Amino acid sequence: MIDRVVLWHRLLPPTRPEHDQPLAAAAWMTEVSTRAESVGARTLARVGGALALAFEAHDLRAALEFSLALLRDAEAAEAPVGGIRVSLGLASGPTHEIDGATVGAVVDRAQLLANRARRGELVLDGPSRDAAAAEFLFSRSVGTGAAAMRGSAVDRRVSFRSVCRQEVQRLEEAPVPPATLAALTEVRAMAERRDGVDRVVLRGPSGAGTGAFVESLIAELEPPLVLRFGGVPGALEPRGSLRLALTREWGTPERIVASLGPLGSILAEVAHGEPVEASRLRRELGELLERLGAASRPWFVFDPLPSVDTSTLALFADLSRDVDLLLIARAQVDAPLPGPFAGMEWDDFVLPALRIDDAKIVARGVLGTDDDEIIRRIAVLGGDMPLGVVEAARTLVAAGDLVREDGRFRWRVGPRAGVRAIPLDVLLQERLGALEEAPMRLLEAACMSPAGTPRLVTASVAARDGLDPERRHDATLALQHEAFVDGGPLLQPTSEHLRRLVLGNMPPARSAELSRFIAEAMTESALVSGPMARATIGYFLQEGGAPAAAADAILVAARASLEAGLHGAARRLAAAAVQTHPLVEVRTEAGRISRAAAGDDEDAPAALVSAVAVNALLAGDLEKVDRTIDAAIAEGRDLAAADRVRAMAFLAKGETENALAAFERARSKAGGDLRARARASLTLAWIRLHSGDVLASIRACLDGLADARRMKDPRGEAAALHTIAAALRSLGRDADADAVADASPA
Repeated sequence: MIDRVVLWHRLLPPTRPEHDQPLAAAAWMTEVSTRAESVGARTLARVGGALALAFEAHDLRAALEFSLALLRDAEAAEAPVGGIRVSLGLASGPTHEIDGATVGAVVDRAQLLANRARRGELVLDGPSRDAAAAEFLFSRSVGTGAAAMRGSAVDRRVSFRSVCRQEVQRLEEAPVPPATLAALTEVRAMAERRDGVDRVVLRGPSGAGTGAFVESLIAELEPPLVLRFGGVPGALEPRGSLRLALTREWGTPERIVASLGPLGSILAEVAHGEPVEASRLRRELGELLERLGAASRPWFVFDPLPSVDTSTLALFADLSRDVDLLLIARAQVDAPLPGPFAGMEWDDFVLPALRIDDAKIVARGVLGTDDDEIIRRIAVLGGDMPLGVVEAARTLVAAGDLVREDGRFRWRVGPRAGVRAIPLDVLLQERLGALEEAPMRLLEAACMSPAGTPRLVTASVAARDGLDPERRHDATLALQHEAFVDGGPLLQPTSEHLRRLVLGNMPPARSAELSRFIAEAMTESALVSGPMARATIGYFLQEGGAPAAAADAILVAARASLEAGLHGAARRLAAAAVQTHPLVEVRTEAGRISRAAAGDDEDAPAALVSAVAVNALLAGDLEKVDRTIDAAIAEGRDLAAADRVRAMAFLAKGETENALAAFERARSKAGGDLRARARASLTLAWIRLHSGDVLASIRACLDGLADARRMKDPRGEAAALHTIAAALRSLGRDADADAVADASPA
């Protein structure tokens, strides 16, 4: 028994006997047999106008392409030959060799489907359709009789999904919704000002339309300088966001000098990753911005804000005190601003959710059609964000639901069943699932590389990942045509939402592999040769499973930060090196850097992390908490205790996700230590309570209470009971809370 793909060719008889041309029919049948043998098929039988061909099971695509070419040629040859009318049936399944003949139900199914097919149709059985559905499109369903099997006819007008995916590039840029323009009228007025200082926070999730609104203002008002700041991995590299923003704008350090003149040389040093002294950078950058802003002030856009490094934030916060500029930052609706920006005056604006009327305007602009039914369906499927509407249109075009005809999009067969919003992740996941291997590997490299990574570095990563220049070029075109990366000079995903989804889809082994490739590519690139960039290299080395090399790279960046006068950054990097690889030599060097950065600082670590950090936390001095924890870790103090306090600091800032991440680190370092486990449980309890999950909070408290009682630790027991009392009060059960608190040890 051998699985095969069987193609049944049926030459339809002429409608009138006098139109019969047996010689032409025989010549056509011979041509079909010859062509089939040339592509590896075997002729099973030939009777009159019927011809059975067998392909190997793995040659299904070749059989389909052969069949479609056969139908095209039959139609093209119709006039000169005198009327070749063909229908085809194709089935997949096991065949048997009996008395030298190939038999099996698969042959009969192929014949039955060919007999039921219309002229010019190729009809597949169920198994063949399932196997081909990822690459081919189908039109009508073909019945073979009551309660019998059904076949699916390949859509001859648009047969290949790959052709549909190419059509995504024909979609237009999404317009800014009118409701967004109305809500941000004041922001527009600020943007039109040519002097003074304005600080604007646009609050909304990724995909709410912040980027499109800001880019529309930039295109219209043409400020003299625009820098777009994204995140750096772990917000670790000092001035890393500035370095990447410069690369994003100019590409290479040499182009910065060519564009800005001598005053641009200091930015070229930053773009290289050099440790430029802080006061010099502040002075010369201020002079440059004042010169550029003589006619109109420069703009600085921070999106997304949370992952921008602290040194970059502090630099531009300081500049905004006496240099005319416009700062625009995107943050989540309820998220507090990071430290350097927190104490400044900002104008807050919340982007409105997308209403159905505005969603229709976005859909109409993207599709360029006036078909109200198509526009309404796309608007509903996209949900309440502009990016959702855009991705709904891209998904339906890529899937072949919408096809372009006479310059307009129309339904190929009909709309999908159901009319309700589809989550953005689901829309993106459907399109990602259709990507071939090479484009997907290149997209993973682009998404893992920080925004602003030079294209040569990304190309080097792809080369290490096995993509030669030709495959890389083809993959880049495919990603651009399908709107996975933008068409700019850098290889960047079209949205942060897409970046996060791709990274979340990667298995840990794949993520570690790409991290190693990025670290190697950055190390070898002359574009990022400076010591400050070693912090990001260290991050990727650590993610790639090389903690010793990662700690060495991070310490290089810490020494460079010390040289540049960035003492807080030096302490943070020293602490990061110890957390990455806590060996004696790493702790020794980190402690030296931390002491040099601290000087006579009153926040120098005490014997325990909690001695200073907890008091600072209770006093609300969160910056002092961070400084103390970093210095304590660099000095070799208790890492689990540091992460517990850091988790509480994140909680005080309202950063619940970061608090949970710090807690997970603390718990992993606790091991079997009952005291550390009890404290970790209480930390988790407060995080869960803050996030609103009271039941999970009480469970964590009970775990901590059990460990405290095993150790006969009255202080730990009291802390657990008081935390349970706080959880009960959050439920309005004050009497129960008082009873639990009264039961705690003195």
